Amino acid sequence: MKLKKLLTTSLLTSILLTSYSQTVTTFAGKSYFGNGSYNGVRSNHKDSTYFSAPYGIDIDTAGRIYISNEQNIMLIIGNTCKLVAGYNLDPMQPGAADSKDGTGVSARFSNPAGVCINRTTNELFVADVDNHQIRKVSTYVNNFTDPSVSTHAGLKLLNGGYLNSTNSASKFNAPVGVAVASNGDVYVADRNNHCIRKISGGNVTTIAGKNGVQGHDNGSGTVATFDAPFSVYLDGNTLYVADYGNSAIRKIDLSNNAVTDFITSGLSSPTDLCKFEGAWYITERTCIKRYESSVLSLYAGSTSQSGDVDGIGKNARFEEISSITFNTKQNLLYIVDKGNNVIKTITPNSSPICNFTVSNAAPTKGQTIILKNASANKPVNFRWTITPANYTLLNNSKITDSLIYINFSQVGSYTAKLWVSNNGGADSLTKNNCIIVSSVTAKPSVEFSASKTNPVTNEVISLIDQSANDPSTWTWRITPATYIYVNGTDSNSRIPNVKFTNGDNYTITLIAENAQGISTLTKNNYIQVNAQSSVKKSLIANSITIYPNPAQSHVTIKHALSGELTIYNTQGQIVGTYQKNETEVMLDLGKLTNGMYIIVLTTDEGKITARVSIQS
Repeated sequence: MKLKKLLTTSLLTSILLTSYSQTVTTFAGKSYFGNGSYNGVRSNHKDSTYFSAPYGIDIDTAGRIYISNEQNIMLIIGNTCKLVAGYNLDPMQPGAADSKDGTGVSARFSNPAGVCINRTTNELFVADVDNHQIRKVSTYVNNFTDPSVSTHAGLKLLNGGYLNSTNSASKFNAPVGVAVASNGDVYVADRNNHCIRKISGGNVTTIAGKNGVQGHDNGSGTVATFDAPFSVYLDGNTLYVADYGNSAIRKIDLSNNAVTDFITSGLSSPTDLCKFEGAWYITERTCIKRYESSVLSLYAGSTSQSGDVDGIGKNARFEEISSITFNTKQNLLYIVDKGNNVIKTITPNSSPICNFTVSNAAPTKGQTIILKNASANKPVNFRWTITPANYTLLNNSKITDSLIYINFSQVGSYTAKLWVSNNGGADSLTKNNCIIVSSVTAKPSVEFSASKTNPVTNEVISLIDQSANDPSTWTWRITPATYIYVNGTDSNSRIPNVKFTNGDNYTITLIAENAQGISTLTKNNYIQVNAQSSVKKSLIANSITIYPNPAQSHVTIKHALSGELTIYNTQGQIVGTYQKNETEVMLDLGKLTNGMYIIVLTTDEGKITARVSIQS
């Protein structure tokens, strides 16, 4: 389970008044208050299932959803909810709560809370709070094979304890959250000991916090203090802690166990967190907050009102949120509403905030300008409206593109509107009279651009005339001469298509003429084909490492440079993007079909390409 540093209180107050338009929907469970309800059979439709104070949630690499319920572990596959381990009748009955290893319903838990999948093995680790233990549930096989439950670490205790020792002799005190590294190490939020513990190589150690000491001190190892840590979330080599009692998110550098603050303002007793595409989602009792680019905002629910209401963003209501996770296969956030005994989902994409730029607000008649989307929150659909309609789209632009090249045939004022959307919502922006087109009174004032200035060898780009004063003829000159005009264009085309057959720097000259005269513009070394030798060496030295490859779903990517990861299928279609600012990141590609995919890392120095095979 899982969090970052912030702003001033006054600024946060204004920020938190804004809510993203996200749809909250009940995914599983029948809502009721209290606990103790249960299903008489072991399998039910997810909508008919009675959970009893559900707490933790995680999703394995096959998309199966695990939920810790009162005295048992539930599993949702498709629309079926199954009890896979623990007591299967009234959780309030004597004997329902205990610590017993075994298979299926013969196993016993006592108030299981946070859960986490080992993504290498698909084993489930469980913080068994009232037993003061960490339990392990074996990998799910099929409907006819009950998984086995074993004690991974900790003595069964009545009131908890504290001891660093071997797994079987160690002692915890109400552990609530767990996180599992790819090598099998388990990190534990040991709530009542106010410590973060590590289970590795058959031993339990304390990596941060002082046993029994509540506080908010940064420092390495036991110099640091926490106050009732509820959850831990592993991101690369950094462990994030939901420090419940301090209303903060802390982080631990696992290379030296140094504890620092991540978010210290604007939170109220966070219970859990997760990360998706650079944004953090943090749960409190009745709401979810989002942290991205140093901004904390209300994402769903209310900071002051509880209830059970599905709806959009801040109109939704929760009773008591305990856990959150992200399902990459369905592109949904999953939330456990312990107080309502249900599981809810939220679409993770924020509704876009529309904006666009105009390259030249005062062109002459016939001059090419560029309208470019500049909207926030990653819209995927676009539609432009230009009025009056005295314009021509150039360079194969379409009104549904995020960037369009356009010129105007009549003098006058023009209004531009852009509509954008993603699966979080839609927005539009109208800029009235934002383009004023004037008449031609002089010889051309030459200007041009390229659709791309750093292509690779034989990649086709466009050279785009943007000259003022409506030239009637164009002459392009390119040196050196290792290039070819393609797609029926030539040196006299207004927008020629060119591919360069050699890795080199190219100088471009445009000569433009109208009835008033001739003008020339030269841009030296304007097109740089392939990286220069020093950049090539840097890119080669920093090549991508991907493992496992072939992969079933999850792959780990290591690289020394920051940039955006783009995933393409073999038809060249983008199937995923990820802003990579860490040196190591795990991607869940489980929603992709079997086959070969190309991962491209775009950096300031150029692009690096690698291939990964998905064989689930």
